[in-house]
Amino acid sequence: MEIYLPTFESQIVALVSAFRFIVFAILVAGLITAVVSQRLQSSELLGLLARATVIVAAIAYEDVWFPKVEQVFLTAGNYINPGFSDHPTSAPDQIRKSVAQNPNDSSWSWRKLSESLYQSLITAGATVFVYLGTLVTVPMLILQYILKWLLYLLTPFALAIMLIPQFRGLGVRFIQQLLAVLAWPVGFAITDLVALSLWKDFTASVNPSAGVIEATVYAPVLVMMGAILGTIMIIIGMVSTPIVMQMLFAQGHAFSGGSVSVVSMTRHSASLLSAENASRKSGSRPTAAPTVPSIPPPAATRPTI
Repeated sequence: MEIYLPTFESQIVALVSAFRFIVFAILVAGLITAVVSQRLQSSELLGLLARATVIVAAIAYEDVWFPKVEQVFLTAGNYINPGFSDHPTSAPDQIRKSVAQNPNDSSWSWRKLSESLYQSLITAGATVFVYLGTLVTVPMLILQYILKWLLYLLTPFALAIMLIPQFRGLGVRFIQQLLAVLAWPVGFAITDLVALSLWKDFTASVNPSAGVIEATVYAPVLVMMGAILGTIMIIIGMVSTPIVMQMLFAQGHAFSGGSVSVVSMTRHSASLLSAENASRKSGSRPTAAPTVPSIPPPAATRPTI
């Protein structure tokens, strides 16, 4: 990808190194919590230590495996649309070049004032729409770049809380969100491929050199319709890519879903701990209150005369 902000990247890497002691403190607290809250046997304790070792290794070598995971998705996008990883804005650039000049090669004529005005307005409107529509590619690529590095900063914390039993689901959820954001280039590559195919096929089917089409008053619209359709496809694809990837990797829930929010996880863990302490004090599991059988009301009787 051509987006590169060296200052932003260096600051994120420095923050990851500065917060490393907090991550390992969370790991130690999670390991102690897992051992104390769960009465583990020897085999389960070995499994917990093995999981802790894997998590520590993943945190220590994040700068090694994180770029490789990103490269996997970039390779997939480059396989779908060759050259996408080197030039991710190639499709919008080609569509913009198609409307950079007069598509019909028609000049202004005072004798045909109405037709010249019509062609000028249609060409100007289509050109503005294509330019503005295809520019959505750059903000989406910048957004994916910024989110990628923010997730890089938060990944050690997500891996650390996976050692705490009550917050393991939240850590897994974060990894799903990470994969969803890293998979955005695959959706962008598919969008560019479909937009280019739609633009080329429609342009080939509408031949501007044919005498029949040049004689019609709708020639500018037909000639530029391929670029307009390609631009619409780019807008829809770029906007829907985060939603689709979210559905594929995280079952369609948002970042702040109720089932994985910090507040709900804290309440759930507090309720679990309180129930476990109450059961330990009582020495038995809490039983449900006995239910009193309900007596049906007496049947209504008709008064006798």
